[in-house]
Amino acid sequence: MSDEAEAEAVVEAELEPHEPSPGEAEARTRVRDEAAGMTHHQAVAALERVRAGVGDVADADPPLRAALAEWYRITELLAGHGGPYSCEADPYAQGQLTARHRWGPAEG
Repeated sequence: MSDEAEAEAVVEAELEPHEPSPGEAEARTRVRDEAAGMTHHQAVAALERVRAGVGDVADADPPLRAALAEWYRITELLAGHGGPYSCEADPYAQGQLTARHRWGPAEG
């Protein structure tokens, strides 16, 4: 499996529904804050910077994998969106925020 295919497999697994750890949630929030106002091309450049710094994605810690997955997700969203990124206009992010507000973090 190529490095890119392995990275994509890890990212896809990270995007599967699960209760994120506090570190994963913080990483996603940081990415969304950084991405605010970015165009697709700017988000792709940010994704490439993060991807270059990760090394072996399979060995990266969960917050770093979550950040990488969030950059991938945001670049895909912007590819079809055409405008700058806004967390308020991101249905995925808004769904997560609503769920956390309504039900709170999972116990365990």
